[in-house]
Amino acid sequence: MNDNLTFEQWYADLSAKEQEMMRRGIRLLLSRTFLIKSRERELFGFFARNATQMETYFAPMGYTMFLERDYGIVMLRDRQEEKVDAQESAAINKKIFTIRESVIYSALAWIFMERMSGSLDRSIRIRPEELTKTLEQFGIGAGFRTEFNKTQIEDALKTLQRFSLVEMKGELGDEDCALVLYPTLLFGMDLKAMEEYLQRKKDSYINYYAKAPADAALEDARETESEQEAEAMNDTEDEE
Repeated sequence: MNDNLTFEQWYADLSAKEQEMMRRGIRLLLSRTFLIKSRERELFGFFARNATQMETYFAPMGYTMFLERDYGIVMLRDRQEEKVDAQESAAINKKIFTIRESVIYSALAWIFMERMSGSLDRSIRIRPEELTKTLEQFGIGAGFRTEFNKTQIEDALKTLQRFSLVEMKGELGDEDCALVLYPTLLFGMDLKAMEEYLQRKKDSYINYYAKAPADAALEDARETESEQEAEAMNDTEDEE
């Protein structure tokens, strides 16, 4: 391929199939941040072969496209080093997880790192019980043993699934249910920062979720999470 071609010339030389593949990959990246080789092999191959041109495409929108060949992923990141104005840093492609989602994310990432071996770009399939055991290691397992809290876990997993971090095979609680963990778990969140955050918030998290009654209203749980997130933002402002 001639690197001296403009983006428009390069695009015009693509076949109709390649142009459609490019459009589909762009939509997926913008909606869920990642493309995964083990799940979208053809799309990953196109973006890997044309990484320079795709980086050129995303740059004016404030995105940087990263190709992690070893882990088999393509990802978008916002350009945090650039300033939108004098007071605000860019915050494109950001998702603020709730505390519960963050805890489950961290547990899944921990499992992935423990089970990771050989090829780095492969997904790992686990039983939901393995997630429960890891949550118990975090000291919050008791809060996830009621039907109400099973629903909370399922809602959190659905959120993580939207960003290609994990995939639920079947319904949580069914005998044949499985969770597929993707290498994207290692890139979607700063695990060290989350570990520090969880340590600071551990007592309040355990006190609320481990003692919540099985028939507690979901709205109350969400309200408590919102209050804790607001508190976390205040902590950040105080530290600054």
